Amino acid sequence: MENKRKQRIIDATLKTLKENPLEKVSMRKIAENANLSTGAIYHFYPSKDELIFACIQESLLFTSKLYDSVKKNIDKSEKAELLREVNNRIKKRIKKVDDQKLHIQLLSDSIKRNNKNMQEYKRQYQEIIDNIAEMFTVLYDVENSECEHSMASILIAAIDGIALQQSLNVLPEKMDSIIHTFIRFFNVAIPLYLKHYKDCK
Repeated sequence: MENKRKQRIIDATLKTLKENPLEKVSMRKIAENANLSTGAIYHFYPSKDELIFACIQESLLFTSKLYDSVKKNIDKSEKAELLREVNNRIKKRIKKVDDQKLHIQLLSDSIKRNNKNMQEYKRQYQEIIDNIAEMFTVLYDVENSECEHSMASILIAAIDGIALQQSLNVLPEKMDSIIHTFIRFFNVAIPLYLKHYKDCK
C-alpha cells in the first residue's frame, strides 16, 4: 500500500513537471494531480527537491535492478540474458523522450543551484559507473580496472548526450535507427576494446 501511494505521488509529480515550468511546480499542484493532501505527500517526501529527485531515480539508475545479477557467478546463457536486459533498459530510457528532456532540465537546475540534489546526482552517477564497470567485468570476462570505469563513464555520457539532443529537438521523432545503432555499437565496441586494451593505454 505504501509503495503504491509513493508511486502515485511520483507519477503525479512527473505529470506536473511535464505540464509546468519547474519554478511553478508546487507541492499543492502535485497533491492535486495525485488526488491526495499535501500532508500525505510530505509524509513520504519532506521537501520538493527530495520528491523531484525520487522521480528521476528510475531513469538515472537504469542499471540498479540488474546489479544483483553480477554479484553471483553466472553462466554463459545468463550473461547473454543479462546483456539483453541491459540493452532493453537502455532502449526504454532513450524512448522515453519526455523523461529524457526532464532529466536534463532537472540536472541543469541542480547544477545551477548547487543544491542537495546535485550532491545526490554526483553520488548516484558514481554508483552507476561503478555498477556498470562491474557488469562489464562479468559480461566480458575482463579484469575490473580503471579501464572498465572509463568505458562505463563513456556509455553514460553517450546516453546523457542523446537526452541533451532530444531536449534540443535535433533528433528525429522516430528513434529506432539511432537506438539500434547505439546498442549495436556499444555491444561490439566495449568488449573489443576491453579485451585488446586491458590497461586502457
